[in-house]
Amino acid sequence: MDLKTVVVTVVITVIAIPLIYSVARRIAAFLRQNVRLWLEAGLFRLGKWSRSSLAKRVSLREYCRYGLGNPHTRYLQVPGRDEEALEADSAFVSLKLQNGAASFVYTGDVEEIQRLPRVRVIGDPGSGKSSLAKKMFRDACRDAMALRPGHRLPILIELKRFTPPKNVTSDKARSNWAVKFLRDHVARVQGFDMGELFDSYVRDDGLFLILDGLDEVAGSDYPRVAATLRALSDRLAAESPDNSVVLTMRSQFHSQVSDHLEADFPPVFHVQPFSPEDIYVFLTKWPHYARDKRAEILRLYNNLTDRPTLREMCGNPLVLAMYVSHDQHGAKGVSVDTRTAFYSKVVEELLVARRGRQLETPAKSLLREQREALFGRLAFEHMCDPEQAANSLSWRRAVDAVAEIYQCDRKEAEQRFRELAKETGLVSEEREGESYRFIHLTFCEFFAAKEAAEGREGGWAELMTAHRAFAADPDAYAASRLEEVIPFALALLSRARRTDALRELDDSGVGSLVIGRCFLETQLYDHASWVRYAAAESAFLTRTPSDSWNDAWLRRLHLFNVVLKDAEEWLTAYGRRPQSTLEDLFHTLVQDDRERLVQLFSSYAAVDAPAAMRLATATGVDLVAEQPRLVVENMPYPPFRAMVLETVKDSSGPSDDLVLLVAESALRHESVAVDCVQEAVPEWLAHRVPALAVEDEWFRRDGEWPAFRPSLYTYCLSYATDLVRKQPIRHPAEFPRVRAIAHVQAPGAVGSGLAYRLRLWGLTVLLLSLGVVVMRMAFRTGVPGAPDLFAATVGIWTMLIIISTVEFNSVPRFRRDIYMTLVNLPPRTPFGRHPQQARGLLGTWRALGYVLASPLLTWRLWVRLVPQQLFEACRDLERELPLALRLRVGRRYRWPRLPRPRAGARPTPPPAPSTEEAPSVQQPQVPAEGPPRV
Repeated sequence: MDLKTVVVTVVITVIAIPLIYSVARRIAAFLRQNVRLWLEAGLFRLGKWSRSSLAKRVSLREYCRYGLGNPHTRYLQVPGRDEEALEADSAFVSLKLQNGAASFVYTGDVEEIQRLPRVRVIGDPGSGKSSLAKKMFRDACRDAMALRPGHRLPILIELKRFTPPKNVTSDKARSNWAVKFLRDHVARVQGFDMGELFDSYVRDDGLFLILDGLDEVAGSDYPRVAATLRALSDRLAAESPDNSVVLTMRSQFHSQVSDHLEADFPPVFHVQPFSPEDIYVFLTKWPHYARDKRAEILRLYNNLTDRPTLREMCGNPLVLAMYVSHDQHGAKGVSVDTRTAFYSKVVEELLVARRGRQLETPAKSLLREQREALFGRLAFEHMCDPEQAANSLSWRRAVDAVAEIYQCDRKEAEQRFRELAKETGLVSEEREGESYRFIHLTFCEFFAAKEAAEGREGGWAELMTAHRAFAADPDAYAASRLEEVIPFALALLSRARRTDALRELDDSGVGSLVIGRCFLETQLYDHASWVRYAAAESAFLTRTPSDSWNDAWLRRLHLFNVVLKDAEEWLTAYGRRPQSTLEDLFHTLVQDDRERLVQLFSSYAAVDAPAAMRLATATGVDLVAEQPRLVVENMPYPPFRAMVLETVKDSSGPSDDLVLLVAESALRHESVAVDCVQEAVPEWLAHRVPALAVEDEWFRRDGEWPAFRPSLYTYCLSYATDLVRKQPIRHPAEFPRVRAIAHVQAPGAVGSGLAYRLRLWGLTVLLLSLGVVVMRMAFRTGVPGAPDLFAATVGIWTMLIIISTVEFNSVPRFRRDIYMTLVNLPPRTPFGRHPQQARGLLGTWRALGYVLASPLLTWRLWVRLVPQQLFEACRDLERELPLALRLRVGRRYRWPRLPRPRAGARPTPPPAPSTEEAPSVQQPQVPAEGPPRV
């Protein structure tokens, strides 16, 4: 051993080892002293975070549960009936919100509103602003309870209760007060640390703040409230970019304060009136019907159809709710059988009653009379002045009238009139300081009639003088200006004056349209002029040559139809025999010109399909048999569809054309298919279908395919396809889709999916066992490494068998979904399941997994298990196949590229035979292998 080695050893032993030991001891002591603290600190932070997150979720759910259960947000009060309320969720009809050229329909997706940080929603009184606010709040509560991505804390505030104290003057103080007000509003809900819940959302995830009814704020408080709203908007924007605020108010009030809110709430969305289809949807959602629901819905909608101006007024949800409520609580609708009676109730509600409930002030009759006198004077003078455009009234004249009635100067009168416009909502400023308008022309006409009948001496005479002057001037464009005012005024006259006024009206030679409306409003069918009017109108309609049957003639026929029905009901109720009946008129009318009348119905259906259908029925024209194309094209329109389905339900033995029509309509329009599959099977159809063979049935009784359970749709498909196969049908060119599926294997002939799966898994077990036995015998050679090779072979074999089994196990589901696509039922909403539980046909990952697990070996076999006629029919009807099938596109086997149907576009039907004979539908040719080629 040399000296160097000894020295190194001594140094290491004497110096290095003790030093290392000393450092190690210090490190160990440090770790003993601090690791526990670090661990405890980490666990403490983790526990605090988990407790905070859990507490936040529990508090959020409790808050949203309270919000959903609160009667104020849960129910919508029916005006004029404190004992009746509608469920906000079930009665809400999707509202259309328009911002200039852009618009969208709110159907429940609150994210569309939350994307906008600040937004104003305005509309006329009763247009649905408060209902929309409640619905958005409830939808946001559900999103928050489900912890959906992007959810926010919803808060609904009535602005009439959002008034800061007078000593709050600076913007900072206003924003602090507003935030504290909102925090206290949330903290009032019983839960775990609700204030902390508000603080966490206002800083991070964001609030969804709905401020309802800015127009309900008192005029003296408005400047403070507006300044507080602007300060709150700036504060929320600084706290988090995800804070969203929605502000609602009336259009009349918005025209006065829009400049104050433009910078902080730039987007403005106007609530649009109900369309006729929306009116029908609202009627279907009304929960309380005294009799059969569908019959009542059709009766109410037909009443509105017979009175177009009333239906236009019922585009306002408030007016529509009042109409339905008064009708259902009256004796067979007596309370609202005339427009005049109903408009009187609506005007009283808007003048004082509704605003009195909103502001919690008593509605006084003196106030109502004062406002009626003001609006009546302005409307009457406007309607009698042909120089003024209809429903564009002079602002200066209104201010003068207010100053005269209230005995004040012009400045105060202008302020009072703007306040009146805000409170009643009946008028709105059109051009500032120049003109204003009633929210609807009918209100202007009604107030003018009320003034003529009740507001001034000789008002009826003045009205008739003005009408005769308009009619006598051949160049006057206002000849029909008072045609709606006169029936209103006649109905508002006292009974003692009404008879003489009707005689005067008849002698003055006014048009038949005015006389007809007057009889509808007054129901004076025992008056001597009724017989003359009925005879003259019947003679005009029956003597008009067929080449003059234009739209104006058809509208006149429709009005006379309505008047005759009303007269027949009135005379029958009084025990009298009507001299003119619909049957007599229409028998004379259509006996020689049936084809021309059918053509007129076709043009009229483009304007009002339900009215055309009812008028055709009254005239004895069977549109189902003579114009099936017209019926099929209008079936997506809900009121028209309801009339046809009611005919199917009530018929004792309808023709085969009706069955073909229902089947063809459902194959064309998904909405028709979905409705028909919900309908029960009529008794007359249930007696016809059992005669069919099982393989021809388009329904199943085993419950495996819920969409194909026995229903009106599946029974009509079964009977219609059998008709096409066995006998000639009328108008074969009108039923191309029924002919396209006539030779497709019906679901009744498809075997049970459960039996198929049991056999498949039994075969799988047998193949696995047999494979293991065969491979075990093959590897008994004693060769080194044989066990490993045997294990690998068994694994590969097992994997292939299981993949093929999973692949073939999906065949029944794919086949069912192809059938659903073929008959126009949505595969993404399985029937028989709750909508919230309905999932897609296949998720993206699941579908991708099936595609990757689909070797070409099993693909060729799999295609042969699905009838090729299904693919041929889907291609002919341009149906989009399920996702899993559209992803399976190989190089060798080209899958048919079926186009995706565009919204609103109808698929091109297959060519129809040129003759009226039964179509010769050939069996589709099945290719030798693989799916059909395009």
